[in-house]
Amino acid sequence: MRNRLNPDFYDAVKYDPHLKISAEERAEYISDVNKKSTRILLPIIRFILVLGIHILRFIKRILPFKVKSHGLLNKLGVWFMGNFISPQALGYIIRHFQYESALINFVADNCGSDKVERVDLMPTHVSQLGDTNGVNAIMLHDFNIYNHIIDTGMHDDVNVTDRIPLDKINFDALNLPEIDIEEQRKRWMNFDIETSAYIMVFFLVLFLSDEEGERAALSLQFDESLFASLSNMTGDDYFRCLCPMKYTHWLRYQFDVVKDLRWHMISIDYAYNQMMSIKKKQVSQGAEQQEVTRSTEEEAALA
Repeated sequence: MRNRLNPDFYDAVKYDPHLKISAEERAEYISDVNKKSTRILLPIIRFILVLGIHILRFIKRILPFKVKSHGLLNKLGVWFMGNFISPQALGYIIRHFQYESALINFVADNCGSDKVERVDLMPTHVSQLGDTNGVNAIMLHDFNIYNHIIDTGMHDDVNVTDRIPLDKINFDALNLPEIDIEEQRKRWMNFDIETSAYIMVFFLVLFLSDEEGERAALSLQFDESLFASLSNMTGDDYFRCLCPMKYTHWLRYQFDVVKDLRWHMISIDYAYNQMMSIKKKQVSQGAEQQEVTRSTEEEAALA
C-alpha cells in the first residue's frame, strides 16, 4: 500500500485517467526523465544553451553573409541522437515524426480533395533523421506542416470545416510502422528528452541560417490550424484544447523556444492518441451495428 502522506509524482503520471498517452508511453517517459543526471544537468544545459542560441542568432544577423551547413547538421544530428540520448528519448523523437505525419495524412485522406498532398516522412530508425532525399528530416518535417496548411486553404474543394460521420472516417493514416531504437546499443550518454531537445535546437541554430531557424520555430504555431481541422472533422473539441499557440499569425520567436517545442511534441502525442481512441469507437460502433443486423436477420428468419 502506498503512503498517502507522501504521494509520488510519477505514480500520478502513471495512473492519471485523463492523460492521453498509452501505458507503455507513460512508462518510457517516466524512465527517461526520472534520472539523477537529468536533475543535475538539465538546469545547467538549459541556461547555457538558451543564452547560446540567442547569441548565435544575433551574430548571424549582423554578419554580411549566411553561415549554415545542412551536411554537418545531417551528420552530427544523427551521430548525436544515436550516441548521446536515451533509447526512450530517441523513441519519443521518432514517434513524434510519425505521429505528425499521420495526423497530416488523416486530414488529407478525409478532406474530400486530392489537392491536399499526403506526406511520406515516416522514419523508423535514427539513421533516417538526417538526410531525407536531399533535405534534412527536421526541415522536411517543418515544410510538411507549412505545405499542408497552404494546401488546405488555397483550394475551394477542400473541406476541413464539416463533421464527418464516424462510420465514414478513414483512419488508415494512423497505421504506423515499427520503430527500432537500438535499446542494446552502447551510448556515450543517455540524455533525457528535454536535455536532448535543448542540444538539438542549438545544433539547428548553429547549422541553419537565421531565416531557416526562425521558420522552424514559427512552424510550431500551426498546431492551432491542424488541430482545428481534426476537431471539425471528428466533432471532438478536445483537439482545440491542446493548442499552445492560440494566434497563428502572431509571429514571434520565443526566448525559450525549446519550451514551445516540447509543448508542440506533447500536443501532437496527445492528439494522435485521441485519434486512436476515436478509431476504437468506430470499430466498436461497427461491431454493434453488425450485431444488430445479425439479430434482425435471425428474427426475420424465425418469423
